[in-house]
Amino acid sequence: MGGQLAATAETAPREWKKPAPHEDSRLHQLAPYIGKLKPVIARQLLRQFTASGDVVLDCFSGSGTIPLEALLLGRRVLAFDINPYAVTLTRAKLEAPASLEAANQQLTRRLAAAQGRPRYAVEEVPEWVRKFFHPETLQNALRFADECLEKDDQFLLGCLLSILHHQRPGFLSFPSSHLVPYLRDRKFPRSEYPEMYAERKLSSRLAAKLRRAYKIDRAINRAGVLQVGQVGVADLRLDCEVDAIVTSPPHMNALDYVRDNRLRMWFLDRRTADYSPEPTEKQDQSDAITAAFARNALRYLRTGGYCVLIVGETVRRKRITSHPAERIFAKLGLESPALHVEHVIQDEIPDVRRSRRTGSATKRELILVLKKG
Repeated sequence: MGGQLAATAETAPREWKKPAPHEDSRLHQLAPYIGKLKPVIARQLLRQFTASGDVVLDCFSGSGTIPLEALLLGRRVLAFDINPYAVTLTRAKLEAPASLEAANQQLTRRLAAAQGRPRYAVEEVPEWVRKFFHPETLQNALRFADECLEKDDQFLLGCLLSILHHQRPGFLSFPSSHLVPYLRDRKFPRSEYPEMYAERKLSSRLAAKLRRAYKIDRAINRAGVLQVGQVGVADLRLDCEVDAIVTSPPHMNALDYVRDNRLRMWFLDRRTADYSPEPTEKQDQSDAITAAFARNALRYLRTGGYCVLIVGETVRRKRITSHPAERIFAKLGLESPALHVEHVIQDEIPDVRRSRRTGSATKRELILVLKKG
């Protein structure tokens, strides 16, 4: 079966490969997330297959690229994901204060309240978390996170998570990688780089983060946000029909969303372990997600509405070769025979942020454009 869809695919537009255009909202860069969809791709798909005022569902919202672009284009948005970090990022972008001044006022209130919160005992924080931070930096970051969680301030919580780990001075951790949390103490030994292991002030780094986020701002009609939540597709229930579904399901066996975000996720949920298996690691688990999507998402799509899926073409990883696009398409055909293919678009993925450095995961995506007849 592998390759049949790809053989009939259209070539992706050239502009999809170009650097980020000036029209991209800075909120897209609010925080790192593996497998992020380029805003220009989301924007063009939404322009082509939805209209102003349409209700757009993204049930695997990830970093919130599709919901944010949908809002900017005047659509109404329903966005869900099972990953708490994904939900925080999506809400952070859709609930961002209207201006830098408003964001700074919000930050001042949260910082002051966080200082009055109780300190953590050392044994309350797992060793794998403690090793990333100066003790005082960790105390301040944890109390600020708790204040944001208590006040449901997902925007400032997302800003905190965005500067949690890196080796650059504007981040909070000891020298470490940006996307996947691992220490780089061999490259930057403490004896040679003592300044990289000193306390890092939270307030100044968050203020700098806000300035970067609002360097270029575009108005967002937040009235278009109908619902955002931490809901898996197996539990999805809506009270309205949708005009389009535009989403990127997790690529089977391609990316480790939980492991690679484990430090940020621990700040959101203190039960998070140092390592957890992925729900898409095995074929039967991925098939179950596809079946749940067909039962619980596609039934809300109006007749004549589009379902646009961005999925991996071929994945070679952990001694397994799979064709997720073909498998998803075959499964959807069985579950939802009213769907038919309008377009298949093939896009190369040259950016290492969207695949493993070894190239062992997916290097191409297929965009399946299906119409409900």
